Amino acid sequence: MNTETQYRQVVDRCKALFLKKNQDYGTAWRILRLPSITDQILIMAQGILTLQ
Repeated sequence: MNTETQYRQVVDRCKALFLKKNQDYGTAWRILRLPSITDQILIMAQGILTLQ
C-alpha cells in the first residue's frame, strides 16, 4: 500500500464522518467565529493526543 492510497483512505473516512456529523447536527458550526473553530480543533487534537 502506498502513501497516496493511505491518504485517500483517511480523507474518505474523514469525509464520511463529516457527512454523518453534519446530518446529526446540521451546519451549526458555520455561525462560529474563527477563534471558536480553532479552539474546537485544539480541543479535539488534545483529546487525540491523550489517547496515544
